Amino acid sequence: MLELNENTARPGTTVKFGEQAVIPYYSRYAKGLLGVSVTVDTAPAKEAEIGKLPLKDEDKEKIRGKTFFFVHKKLTNVEGANLTGIQAPSLHATTRSDGFPGWVLAIGRSVDATGRQKQTFAPPSFSAKGAEYKTCELMFGTASDPIVSFSFSYSKAPYEDSSSRSVTWRR
Repeated sequence: MLELNENTARPGTTVKFGEQAVIPYYSRYAKGLLGVSVTVDTAPAKEAEIGKLPLKDEDKEKIRGKTFFFVHKKLTNVEGANLTGIQAPSLHATTRSDGFPGWVLAIGRSVDATGRQKQTFAPPSFSAKGAEYKTCELMFGTASDPIVSFSFSYSKAPYEDSSSRSVTWRR
């Protein structure tokens, strides 16, 4: 069950890229408060980097000529709950045209491009108050249609999947 308190971002909260919003984390394995901040770096998708990605050739072809969006999430264990092994919350990205960037998925494997590697699960040290871990997800699109926001929502109250109920980070 998701519980709000005086530290958590209210449904509908908007913060800027790089600012932290505190959200409740709940799964069958762990419960606690996460401080989440999001930033995005961009770089042209270079042929050498595309070649290293663990993707099928036809999927690599879709990336050629595009721009990589490196989505950095910084998570902070706000209360000191044992959040070892959790995955970073999924965020819904939106581009300037109100569209969606492409995702580079490598299920069960780390993706490393331009020296930015995704850390899939929180490390054992993520059980102390103030502990941090960072992850980087790789998306792609066009430089003329960059990512302008990310939204966090759950399928149930209080952060239902709607713009008025989610927590949003904006450029």
